[in-house]
Amino acid sequence: MNGFLKKTLIFVFVMTLVALGGWFGRKAYQKAAEHRLIAAAGKYLEKQDSRNASLCLQRALQINPVNVTANKLMADLLEEAGIPAALNWRIRAAQLQTNNIEYRFAWARTALKMNDLPSALQALRGVDEKSRSTAEFYKLAGSLAWNIRDLPAAEKEFSKALQLEPTNEAVILNLATVRLVSTNSAVADHARQSLQAIPANSPLHLTALRYLAADAVAHKSFEKALAYSQQVISDPKATYLDKLTHLQMLHVSGNPGFNSWETALEADATHSQYHAYALAHWMQMEESPAAALSWLQKLPADLQTNLPVPLAITDCQIALKDWSGVLATVERQDWGELDYYRLTLESLADRSLGKNINAENAWQRAFLSSAHRLDCLSRLNQLTASWQWIAERREVLQEIVSEFPKEIWAGEQLIALFYTDGKTQALADLLDRLQSANPSNIALKNNLATVLLLLKSDLGRAHRLALESYNSSPDNPFFACTYAYSLLLQSKPDAAVKILGSMKAEDLKNPSIAAYYGVVEADAGRKNDARAPLKLAQTARLLPEELELVRQAQARL
Repeated sequence: MNGFLKKTLIFVFVMTLVALGGWFGRKAYQKAAEHRLIAAAGKYLEKQDSRNASLCLQRALQINPVNVTANKLMADLLEEAGIPAALNWRIRAAQLQTNNIEYRFAWARTALKMNDLPSALQALRGVDEKSRSTAEFYKLAGSLAWNIRDLPAAEKEFSKALQLEPTNEAVILNLATVRLVSTNSAVADHARQSLQAIPANSPLHLTALRYLAADAVAHKSFEKALAYSQQVISDPKATYLDKLTHLQMLHVSGNPGFNSWETALEADATHSQYHAYALAHWMQMEESPAAALSWLQKLPADLQTNLPVPLAITDCQIALKDWSGVLATVERQDWGELDYYRLTLESLADRSLGKNINAENAWQRAFLSSAHRLDCLSRLNQLTASWQWIAERREVLQEIVSEFPKEIWAGEQLIALFYTDGKTQALADLLDRLQSANPSNIALKNNLATVLLLLKSDLGRAHRLALESYNSSPDNPFFACTYAYSLLLQSKPDAAVKILGSMKAEDLKNPSIAAYYGVVEADAGRKNDARAPLKLAQTARLLPEELELVRQAQARL
């Protein structure tokens, strides 16, 4: 080897080492910076310094967007301020650590706190069977039942939690809260006394005061409600949401202290984009979107463009149908992690202004930027549902089903969408995929059998699935209908009639069940028994093939 070649090889080797050292050194520096920023954010959160906590977390997430702790802390920050976007971060954390059920439970808790009950249900629907028998699941299921005003179910779930954690004061408090609204005055009074007896040094004292204040408002005892609320906001642990709740009580009671308290909250909000968002949301709901927008537009210019304030601005503009205003807000900004939402609003505004090509382009960019992100896709599903964008919602749900097969709720919603649209073949394809991924799910097995029978497709498999579903739960009227129709297609009308012979009169009040009952009875020549069910079936929402079965059965009468 000549000298020049030797020196060249040494130079290349040294430069490679330098490059590798620089690369690993940069990675190590970023990792250290990431840990330092997250630690600092945690300390700022403890001091309730939301501004500096937010800056640290934003920088940490720029370094590593998939850091689960940073996602969790960002959710904590937004949740404390009452910002719905906290849910995005909770869902993101649950997506990043699917094997940690605590992140899914945190998703449900935040959804309940934000009163986003569909999202809370989605979180709980995705909990594995083992975790469904834990005290935490029962507590969350109880809270969901409480929020939808299913009080018997709430008491049942909280009681299950108490059996597992008999000394848990939080569960005892939850049960007392449920009984607080009992129609039995003695039960309600006892619950009220239990909450009042919680000592001031208890970590549950603040929560008890909140419930007592809400109970007093429900009974229009505003003097008591304000007294409880005053204790809440005087506590060092009170949140800005507590202060907004106090403002609401002053508002509904016509208390003369309302104006001064609102002015104080407005002054506070000029120092925090999170408080500004929360106050603007309250103004929009309780005063008017125009009043809220007017106040927001008087905030310092830098605050108006600092998330989540732009979200409040666009909420007001949408309520006022100021589509040009929405475009002016979203087109000149970058919303970072929420850019998919900005693009969705751009699509909404363009569509409302008749700019359909622009609207479609903005939607496609929003959809593409949401790829592989359960938090973004879940939000898009909610938006498209509320705006009745059927095709776009179908696209979103199909993406969730494909990317996140454990999200059972998405499959259920897509099934309902296909059923409503009468897309039987698409429904069959979807059910085939879902049932293959969840072979133990009997409901999916029965539904797949039904659509295959209707399409006269893969009948051998359809008959087998119908029989298996029926044998697993012969008392289920829907399974019985599917199996009876399966027997009918196998030229066994007498056997089909026998299967439906034990059907309860109450079950036959369901138009969908009545449809199959009438079809079987008519095919077996039992015209008198078929007439009433077939008449009721005309009120059912059925697939095209089911409607044709009913029509043919009526023609035989």
